[in-house]
Amino acid sequence: MQNPLIKYRDNFNLKLDQNPDILGLSDFIRRLEKDYFSEVTVRTIPADRDQINLIIELDCTFNLVEVLSQLQKGNWGTTISDGTASPQLKALNRLRQLNDSEIDVEEFSIFLKDSSIVIKNIFKNSIQDQLNLILQSIAAHYVHFTKKLTETPYEIYIPVFEEDLFENNTQIRDIRISNNQPKDYFNYWGLYFESEEDALIYKLKDKSFIPGDLLMLNDY
Repeated sequence: MQNPLIKYRDNFNLKLDQNPDILGLSDFIRRLEKDYFSEVTVRTIPADRDQINLIIELDCTFNLVEVLSQLQKGNWGTTISDGTASPQLKALNRLRQLNDSEIDVEEFSIFLKDSSIVIKNIFKNSIQDQLNLILQSIAAHYVHFTKKLTETPYEIYIPVFEEDLFENNTQIRDIRISNNQPKDYFNYWGLYFESEEDALIYKLKDKSFIPGDLLMLNDY
């Protein structure tokens, strides 16, 4: 059976526009490249005339622990004065001012030397509102999801949900699709390791992995 994440991406990528016609896009990309020390690619998913959904990909030459160290020092992805908003939010607000269509981020990916972080939109403006807190949570949980620093996941997929398929497993049954809220980014992540055949589900509350198969990643 094909990995559901791979299947999802195969279908998803067919819909991407590699050359989006968006006013101010070049400045938007340069801003992100400067703040995240990355080469940035932006694509779009066709929606309707009044909506533009962005796919943002950062290609960074750091490894995961280097990024998290620089994040903690305020040297990578610096924030505004209250410490809650990302430079991506500031750049995105500027982009919105220049365009008539509503603009949102459907997916934000960071490709590093040893890992990648894929963050999915789960409600309107969810990524730009929660990005900095998500990155801070990755830093806070680093020791735990790297199996006490013994193995770095080659992909961190945020967030994951599971359909109610495991009636005899109360932990898995809790992972379900509902009215998505900010807290859903901080419940469960999907982690992929070279040593594991399938993805592992990481439960942030308990700082632990949940036994069981990751059968479905939610398609928004």
